[in-house]
Amino acid sequence: MNGMNASTIQSMWNTRPVRRRSGNTIAGVCVGIGDRYRVDPTLVKVAFVVAALFGGSGVIVYIAAAIAFPADDERNPHQSSGDPMQNRHVRWLRHRTSNGNLRWIPLAVLAVIAVSIIGMQNFWGSSGLLGGLLMAAGWWLLYQRTPQAPAGTSADQLVDAQVAGQVTVPSFGGVSMTKSEAPAGGVPTVPLERSSDEPPSWDPLGVAKFAWDLPEPTVPAEPPAPRVPRSPVTPIFLGLAVITCAAGAALNAAGVDWFSPGRIASLVLAVFGVGLIAASFQRRRGGSGLVPLAAVAAVVAIIGTGLSGVGDAFPNGGVGDRTWHPPTANDLRDEYQLTVGSSTLDLRDVGDLDRDRTIDVRQGVGEVKILLPNDLRVRTNCSVGVGEVNCIDGVVNPDAKTPTLTIDAHTALGNVETVR
Repeated sequence: MNGMNASTIQSMWNTRPVRRRSGNTIAGVCVGIGDRYRVDPTLVKVAFVVAALFGGSGVIVYIAAAIAFPADDERNPHQSSGDPMQNRHVRWLRHRTSNGNLRWIPLAVLAVIAVSIIGMQNFWGSSGLLGGLLMAAGWWLLYQRTPQAPAGTSADQLVDAQVAGQVTVPSFGGVSMTKSEAPAGGVPTVPLERSSDEPPSWDPLGVAKFAWDLPEPTVPAEPPAPRVPRSPVTPIFLGLAVITCAAGAALNAAGVDWFSPGRIASLVLAVFGVGLIAASFQRRRGGSGLVPLAAVAAVVAIIGTGLSGVGDAFPNGGVGDRTWHPPTANDLRDEYQLTVGSSTLDLRDVGDLDRDRTIDVRQGVGEVKILLPNDLRVRTNCSVGVGEVNCIDGVVNPDAKTPTLTIDAHTALGNVETVR
């Protein structure tokens, strides 16, 4: 096994995978990696999804791979030859490649939105860097497993195949027959006479049949229809959406709480809406590419708004099931938190309070269940971002001569329930 050195890194880059145009889901990165390193593309997709949980590093690595890995039908746009037809094809391909860069703008928009939702601190913190390092280590291990790329699966082989695919047509020169040479042995031969299409001397009027063998008239080719120029609406408003999303994420990282992920996605959706309105005033189709992006932005805005909910941030507490059972009033905490999972707060053994108390129960995703005491005045305030609330309204045990225990329970996505 080779160590990590400059030559290994150079070889990894030269033999990097080739994206597949057919059989892919988004950009063909996972299929290309699977073909290059002889692994199941589904496992590669799972690796990217898992890395996306580490500060969104999987999304960024996927976009970087989609830009760095060449496609299987791409050709070096700077390569030229003496054939004018081939040079014209190269110029067309260069123009196509330059316009094809616009297809990465939607991926960039989704990347910025994903990073803003996950959190800039998580992306640039230990989790994001850890995910990127794990993906790089996985690439190195795959290269150590399969250093020699199968035919047609790496970038260097793609270049070699393009060079080998250029067919050179041999040229044949004319044969001079002005001089007759006798073969060995001195045996005389009859000189070869060249036939001519000119009428013979005995036919001065040129009525020989072969002289009247004229070619069929050719029909001139119709000029191609003029190509309607593409509308600049889609690239312009895609660029504005990227700027809006990046500015909102920067302000969120700077501490401006108003720019939440849901509101950033809503601003991007507004930009796409203005673009669709501007495209509707044009005679040609110019904003059709904004329709799917607007739909994605709408879904992200709904999910982001629901996850943000009433709280200022996603609560801490980890992932899993939690059961809190304070035996006395002195064991009551002011706050109970859980990120994802199921939580139960059992207050049936709390007993009497010496003063009014307020406790907060915060959860990101999952179910919250609160078991209320039977001999204590309790007031519940329940809310959810997206989900169901099943709490007892008003004051529980209003006739009890005790201080009041106020419970503020909230979950971003899930349900809240109180049980008496």
